[in-house]
Amino acid sequence: MDAAERTSLVDRLRASRDTLLEAVAGVSDAQAKFRAAPDKWSIQDVVEHVAVAEHGMYRLITAHYEPLDAPADRTREQTFAQRGLNRGEKLSAPERVRPKGRYGSLSSALKQFQENRERTMRYIADCQDDLRMRSTEHLLGKLSCHECLMILISHPIRHAGQIREIKQSLGYPS
Repeated sequence: MDAAERTSLVDRLRASRDTLLEAVAGVSDAQAKFRAAPDKWSIQDVVEHVAVAEHGMYRLITAHYEPLDAPADRTREQTFAQRGLNRGEKLSAPERVRPKGRYGSLSSALKQFQENRERTMRYIADCQDDLRMRSTEHLLGKLSCHECLMILISHPIRHAGQIREIKQSLGYPS
């Protein structure tokens, strides 16, 4: 990756982090734990999921990949970035990234997400490798690591939308 691409990616990572942080700003403990239905996630659950998924996708990009003989086709990158934003397309989270109460509170889950995102941004800021020359296995199939990064960037934005939906739910605490 060249310096301009690294800067652009870090800016996008920062912006998607900020979108999630804005979505949870001012959320009380009662609001964080509210569930619109017994089988629905709370805001705290959503943030836990995003934090755990951030760590998992970081590992896919940095450690669990195979080199490619030729760069991946760039035309799929935007597709994965947009697919990650589409709340209309329901995806079932793998068991390993489903909320399990790992952090105990919204503030702890947010802290973990922010630490994970900072690590991702540092990695990308310093990355000299071409992530299009690596492939990894993701829930969505075999991807280039750059495609996986596009999903990682859009993931908090997708879930910020979910948080806004929770806030609009009947019975959401004031």
